[in-house]
Amino acid sequence: MPVPTALIFRGGRLAPSVPRWPAHEFAESDYRHGSGTLRLRIVHIAWERTVIRDGATWLHAEAVEFDAAGLWAGRRKILIRAECLPAPLARKRPRLRV
Repeated sequence: MPVPTALIFRGGRLAPSVPRWPAHEFAESDYRHGSGTLRLRIVHIAWERTVIRDGATWLHAEAVEFDAAGLWAGRRKILIRAECLPAPLARKRPRLRV
C-alpha cells in the first residue's frame, strides 16, 4: 500500500502530488542486514510491525534505492531504526478563497 501524499492546489486546480518523504541517506548503523550507506526514499512504513532489538525500535519499510549518481536502483524492503527516520514533508492545506 503506497504512502498517502499531500494534495496541492494551484490556481484552483489539483496539481500532481509530491512524494511524502524526500530521499535520505542512512548510515550502516541505521538499518539492518546491509553494509555501507544507503540513499533511500521511503515509500511505505509498516507502523504495526515494530521490532525491538538491542534496546532500539526498528520498523519494516519499503523504499526506493538510489545509487551514488542519484539514479533509481530498485525497490527494497528494509528494517530501519525508528529514531533515524526523516520527518515527512508537511502537508500543505489549500487556501480556499471565496
